[in-house]
Amino acid sequence: MSSGMIRTDQQRNDPEGDSRIGRRFAAVRRGGIMREMNRWAGGPRVRGPMTPLIAGGAISALVALVVWVAGSCVPGAGAPQARPSPAPVAPLPSPAGSPEPIDPPGYSPVKPVLGASFADPAAIKVAGTYFAYGTNNANATMPVATAPSPTGPWTQAPGDGLARLPEWAAPGWTWAPEVVPPRGGSGPYLLYFSARRKDRDVQCIGTATATSPAGPFVPAEGEPLVCPLDLGGAIDPASYIEADGTRYLLYKSDARKTAAIYLVRLTPDGLGLAGAPKKILSRGGDEPVLVEAPDLVRRGGKYVLLYSAGRYFQSNYQTRYAVASSIEGPYERNARPLQSTEGYGRTVDGPGSADVLSDDTGDYLLFHGILKYGGGSAVNRGMYVTPLGWDGARPAVRGVPVRYEAERGRLNGCASELKRPMASGAKAVGPFDRDGCRVEISVFAPAAGHYSVRTQYANRSGAESHLELSANGAAAARVRLRATGGADWTSTTAQVRLSAGWNTLGLRRLEGRGQIDYVELR
Repeated sequence: MSSGMIRTDQQRNDPEGDSRIGRRFAAVRRGGIMREMNRWAGGPRVRGPMTPLIAGGAISALVALVVWVAGSCVPGAGAPQARPSPAPVAPLPSPAGSPEPIDPPGYSPVKPVLGASFADPAAIKVAGTYFAYGTNNANATMPVATAPSPTGPWTQAPGDGLARLPEWAAPGWTWAPEVVPPRGGSGPYLLYFSARRKDRDVQCIGTATATSPAGPFVPAEGEPLVCPLDLGGAIDPASYIEADGTRYLLYKSDARKTAAIYLVRLTPDGLGLAGAPKKILSRGGDEPVLVEAPDLVRRGGKYVLLYSAGRYFQSNYQTRYAVASSIEGPYERNARPLQSTEGYGRTVDGPGSADVLSDDTGDYLLFHGILKYGGGSAVNRGMYVTPLGWDGARPAVRGVPVRYEAERGRLNGCASELKRPMASGAKAVGPFDRDGCRVEISVFAPAAGHYSVRTQYANRSGAESHLELSANGAAAARVRLRATGGADWTSTTAQVRLSAGWNTLGLRRLEGRGQIDYVELR
């Protein structure tokens, strides 16, 4: 999901106002939105038929209170003159990542932030709270979760974010919701969702509106917004808004043999079609089965289309991306997946259905991974969140190890390129047998923070050797190279602190000798 703008409250650039806001409703924040929701809506075991409306109304009332207090604390709020409407917020620069966020204890980009069923996640930020929405589960047609930061802690709300389904939709098939906040701070919140038609065995895309990001969202009646019966229906809606306010909707045609990603222009209110759909991406020859789950952002002066390839219930499900100069394409695919089970070293299974969330600390990627297999297409998918960085229009995510070959680094003449058939790329760097031997390797960090650097090496000197690992010119760690034998290669890991974007890692001889195959950033 992407609206092409930063999703945050309108007062985020007013530190003085933020301070007064914190003092004004500290009690509300200490009490917690979630405790109030539980108190007003009742526990999950005692909910009755009206619980979705009651819970949604309670959440809406609390969010409205927070937004009202925030507005009343803005400088000049008590003056009689009218305040000007806030201007649309510009897209984040590339790369984004300042100030550095503070992650909650236990957070990891390779561990789910919601371990319960929360598939196809998408999120927005309103009045300092993050709201995430997911595919239907056992508790709700549209589950909603909240958190104080993108990395959590996330708590699933009681009740249901969708008040009811429209007359054309059957229950149990409500997938991949997309919520879009109002432009300029006024107007309704828009919801796009896919659901099964009662009269046909196809999914279609409907709309709904609400006065609060927590819902309850009330669906529009009549026919679905998008329902291409000749293409087997449509799923996975995603919003994109140009800088001039022009709205677009992306979706996937649902027939397996002809599955593709489409783009269609919307009316200014986002509730109707204003043009004919255009197919912008089909399955590539090296991609598994089909493409789906689009999300569009603009970074590095290009349109970047994130999408999933494969079937969501299989381990080869993955996130890919394609880039174009025009919103309608043509889109040029990247050769390798951005996320895959193998890319994560199998610490995350079947990563996909990715959504970009932007705020004043940078970009984040929300996605789901398979937590448990139930047979056939039955899987339990949890929500993950990882920092997302940009090298121009090229995305990079935290948690996926990236390998950098040592021979592609800067050598100072003492250390040189060596042919080594058993090394990665059949080459290495060394032998690091004299003082001053050094290699410098450029690495890209999606976000500022601590990273693990795994150094693949060989040391056939018969004695232990040592190198100094530096980051951007500052010594970071002493790297121990134990003796190896024959054609063996092994590795050692050290910790460094990196800035968001490109960094320089240096390896310099301290004593002994050795050969470096590559470094891997995690």
